[in-house]
Amino acid sequence: MTEFEHGNEEDWEGRPSKSQRKRDMVALQKLGESLIELAPEQLGRLDLHEDLVEAIRFFHTLKDKEARRRQQQFIGTVMRKIDPVPLREALDELDQLRFQQAEAFHQIEIWRDALVDGDGDVMTELVGRFGLDPQQLRQLAKQAAAEKAAGKPAKNGRALFRLLRQSFEREQAGD
Repeated sequence: MTEFEHGNEEDWEGRPSKSQRKRDMVALQKLGESLIELAPEQLGRLDLHEDLVEAIRFFHTLKDKEARRRQQQFIGTVMRKIDPVPLREALDELDQLRFQQAEAFHQIEIWRDALVDGDGDVMTELVGRFGLDPQQLRQLAKQAAAEKAAGKPAKNGRALFRLLRQSFEREQAGD
């Protein structure tokens, strides 16, 4: 028998299989793709290795599809040198923040639409919650409803949305 056939099996037990290593590398490459999709200011907030930041910046300068693919693979290779756990956690936090912002945006749209449709309960709730001037809110809602009925651009609807968004953001900053 050869040495391989009756060798120390303890040497092989703790090591991941070749397939598992490939799955891990693909996961790192996908994590790298997530980093590539981030805006530069979001990327700057993350504590990344300098080589990784440089590789991502270089990726954005490339135009050729094949060159971009090779650079993505290189980013995956660079990521093997760093611990991916804090990076995944940071990306999860960014995703959570994006989700919360989208939820807030939708809630503000719902409030605006309710005000334009003349919902007095929403008006009372918003005046009480944000301390808004009821006359200003009523006037913007009435003008936005008139614009909507006339088929005009929603100038006052946007102004109403801005007012609600600013009030919501002030409330969030105060928490």
